[in-house]
Order: sequence, then structure tokens, then C-alpha cells
Amino acid sequence: MSRSLQVWSTVMIAAIFLLAGCFDRIHNSNEVTPTAPSPPAPVIPKDSEGKPAITEPSPSPSAAAKPVHIVLEDEPRLPSQATALVSKTPKKWVLSFGESMNRASVEEVMKRNLVPAGSQDLSVDITFQWENDRMLKVTTTPKPAESSENPNARLVYSLSVNGAQTAAGNKLEKADEFRAVISDVEQIYRYSLDGKIKEKLSSFDKPYMLRSVMDPGYIAAVQFAQYCECDAPSSKLYDLFSLKDRTFVSYPVELYDSYTGEGNFDVDSRGFFYSNPKGLPIPQSASVNNITIDGMIFGTGISKDRRHVFIAKGTKDQKTDFDLAIINLDNGKQDVFEKAMKGYPPANQVSSRDTPIVFRDDGKLVIFTMENREPWGYVNYAFDWGSRTVTPWKSPTGVDDWSGANMSSDGVYQLNGDGHIYKNGVKQNGPKPIMHGIWVNGTHSMILFENKGNNTKELLLYDADSGKMALTNISLRHDQYVIGSSEDGKWLYVTDKQ
Repeated sequence: MSRSLQVWSTVMIAAIFLLAGCFDRIHNSNEVTPTAPSPPAPVIPKDSEGKPAITEPSPSPSAAAKPVHIVLEDEPRLPSQATALVSKTPKKWVLSFGESMNRASVEEVMKRNLVPAGSQDLSVDITFQWENDRMLKVTTTPKPAESSENPNARLVYSLSVNGAQTAAGNKLEKADEFRAVISDVEQIYRYSLDGKIKEKLSSFDKPYMLRSVMDPGYIAAVQFAQYCECDAPSSKLYDLFSLKDRTFVSYPVELYDSYTGEGNFDVDSRGFFYSNPKGLPIPQSASVNNITIDGMIFGTGISKDRRHVFIAKGTKDQKTDFDLAIINLDNGKQDVFEKAMKGYPPANQVSSRDTPIVFRDDGKLVIFTMENREPWGYVNYAFDWGSRTVTPWKSPTGVDDWSGANMSSDGVYQLNGDGHIYKNGVKQNGPKPIMHGIWVNGTHSMILFENKGNNTKELLLYDADSGKMALTNISLRHDQYVIGSSEDGKWLYVTDKQ
């Protein structure tokens, strides 16, 4: 394989995140015991509409050292100095100043800085409510033009007090500014597989990216803390939406498919990891266990049955040949395969961030990929649940830099990177190579997509057991996508901007 193709495959492995010989020596230990997080923390307070609420706005601890600290009331996790996506609905803000301000000067400057001079695409109404000379509540109501010469242009307005005067007559400079970039908002709908029923499940007012997690009863709703139309890494804000209750909880920390870092972290068996070194309040859940382990973590994963955690562990300065630890979340038992993970974590060709080692469990084998440096290349390994050994593994496609398979919920069928469907690793005679498909939970059926023109795509249902294709009577626009399916396989979860 050419180096360029190898590098591209590395990019694919990095994007999955958010993923030699037989090693029979297993060390059994109870030194790591999953425990419930301590202490239990309350869910972030919500207002009557279920949104994060600021009941008594107050300056941040660092606000006194800054000219101004800006808080968006329905998303206080966003930084004060930010360029962030917001919906087009009215927004409420709290501005906390480092000293008493000239109120008239602040209002005049904020009106002037709100939108670029001469803007024809956007106007914004703004109202002011002073709590005192150091705290101001602002409401903004954006009004996009009904028509525009450039309808695809981003609409942006700014909350900026630069140029305003303090009560002492000093002019503010280099103060925080919040640039609000107006964006469409995705909602979650569910469709019956026959297309006869469509039901709206959410009423979001935030520009979320919506994605599935391991537990089909939940959907992760993700926002960028800083927005740019670029490849620069950005921290994210995470909410978890319950499809049953149609409510969400907010997390003050980042969530990961595969965690790297210090050996004290939490695993939520619904399908993600996080660390909380600052002891921030985290939503309570019976599905959360704390893991405390000596050393550093270079990647983690959750088993298919969501009862075990896979951990690549080593020392702080270790670069290669890690231990594989498997922890039973039910009883805390730990099995360690010493130096079973031969090689380096796959290099990150997208950014300077470390790439976590990713584990993929089909119920029989747990696959992970390591990188060799001399000679350069990838090696796949498999932990076998039956023999409880780790050995090199060859992908059914014959490609070393295997980037994972899209598996049916029982692991029997796999859609591999070559576009073909495999049954327990054996290639099947199926439809033409599949670029993208989504398995329906609890079945061996896969949703496929056929472009129909007029900005629409038709959903087809392929039965891997019979090899037959059927229509679903569901057509979507190209900007809609299928997030996943219900646990019983009766519903598809689909996005729509309505």
C-alpha cells in the first residue's frame, strides 16, 4: 500500500474516535474496583422550559479582573470571549463588569457594535435592563432579511462593550466580545419503518450536532464551544437527550468515546467516558462507575454487552507496548494482559492531539489497531472472549489498516470498509458496494440510501438474511440524516430543521 493511502487510512482511524504472538500471561487483580461517583451531584438546574437556568446572575470568579464577563443565559457553559453558534430566537445575556460603568455609554457602544455598518442581511433589536452599575441584562432579537443577495452567508451579531466608558471616565479596551453566529437548529423525529408515522420528539433551541451512543435510548447532543469553519480543534459542550422522557441533562465536562489521560476517570455504560478533576457537578446516573488505576490511560472502550471496560494502560512516559486491562463493571474483577498491545497508538494526522486507541467488540472478538514505526504500518490485534487470549488478527478485507466495521446489533453481520457485507467474517453476495448504511437494531436489516434528485434521497431496507431489498416509503432531504433506530427496531430517528 502506498504511503499516501496509509496516511489517509490513519486519518480515518483518527476520525473514528469523538476512535505479535499469543499472550497467555493474565494477571488477575482486584486493585481496581468500579464504584459509584462520589459524591453524587445534582443535575444542572433547568427553568420551566427545561433549559439551563441562571437564577441569580453573578460575576465569574475572574470577572473582577476583566473589563466584562458575558454569559448567554440558556448556555452558561459557553466562554465569555467566543464565536459560537446560536439559534435565531431571542437571546438573554448577562454582562458583569469589573467596575461601575457609564450606562448611557455602554448602551450606545453596544448598539453600534451589534452588526456591521451598512448590513442589509441582518438587523438586531436590543433591550437593556440594569441591575446596578456593574451588572447588565441584555435581550437580543435578530431579524434576518426576508431576501438576500447571498443567502448562504453566515449571519453574525456581536455583543461588544469595547469603546464604552466607565463611571470614572476610562474607556474599555480589549474586553471580551461574544460573536453570535446564527444557525439552523436540528430537531429529532421518529419514523415508523413503513414511513406511515412521523412524530417530533424534541424542541431544541440550540444548534446541536446529534449523534447516537451505545444505549439506543439516548442521543448525544453536542455543541462547539468555539465555532470556526476550519479544521482547528475545539472543545465541545455535551448534553444527553432521553428519547423515552424527552428530556436532557447537561455535562460540564467533555465526553469521550475513548479516553486518554490520568488513571482516574468515569465510565457511563450508556456509551461514553469523562474525567472530572475539578469536581464539577455531574448528572447522577446508575450507569456510571468510577475507575481508579495506577498510571496513564491511552485508550478505552466499552464491551458490546456494556458490562466490561477495555483499557490501554501504561506509565506516564510510556510510548509503546501497553498493558490491556479488562474490568468487569458488575463485580470489579480486573484481568491484565501485560504488554499485549504491541506497537504505538495510531498517529494523529488531523491535529496535534494524541489519538486514543479504539476498541471494537462484536461479542466474540475485541479488535484494536496499533502502529509500527520500523517498518511503518499497522497491526490489528484481537482479544478472544472464548480463549481469553490476545493474538494478531487479519481483517476479512485483507487490509492491515482496518478502520472498523459497521455491525448489526448482534454482531453477526458486518459492513466493512470495502463496501461489502460479511457474515461472521465471511463475505456475502449482496447489493453493489455500499458507501453508507445503518443497521436497524434487533434485526439483520440495513437502511440504505438512494439519491433521487431534487435534493432528496430515498430510504431502502436491505434484509441481509434473505438478500432482498424493500422500499420504506421514506424520502429525506439531503440535509437530513438518520441518527439510529429504537432498541426494538420499530422506529428510525431522523433529523429535520423544523
